[in-house]
Amino acid sequence: MNAAFYHLAVNHVPVIGLPLVFLLLAAAFLRRSRELAGAAFIGLVLTALASFAALKTGGAAHELMDGIPGVQHPLIHAHGHAARWAWYGALALGILGLAGLRLLRRGAFPRALTAVAALGALLVSADMAYVAHLGGLIRHPEIASDYKPAASDDHDDDHDGDHDHDRAAGATHHD
Repeated sequence: MNAAFYHLAVNHVPVIGLPLVFLLLAAAFLRRSRELAGAAFIGLVLTALASFAALKTGGAAHELMDGIPGVQHPLIHAHGHAARWAWYGALALGILGLAGLRLLRRGAFPRALTAVAALGALLVSADMAYVAHLGGLIRHPEIASDYKPAASDDHDDDHDGDHDHDRAAGATHHD
């Protein structure tokens, strides 16, 4: 396992986790639930930590991408720049999470803080989705909205794999 593996493994945590934390925050706000709020605030802290890990492993993953054909370095730089801004948002949410946990320990239900954190989680979730999209474009150009598959001389209308299997077995087909 290398830095790229670790980066890919950890970067999904904030992208998937933060929208789930948003749902917890929204439910905590609507139900005035201290238990849900506590879980959500812990989720904000964990998301911030995972975002930091993703940010820190990104540089080493970038170095591994040097020399790989087809990798567009401007995409890597755009992804890294967007990731830094997403990290700032995750950091702010992590701090809100710590503040919320402290208020809960004092016995109060931080309704206003829960609402602000939910709104922030929604906004940073959108930012994280954008960062993930940019990251995906680095090695998955097919997800770009303007992607057009390259023309191929080897068109095969059989999509169930039988032709590939027959060719591998030495059979010939005359279409």
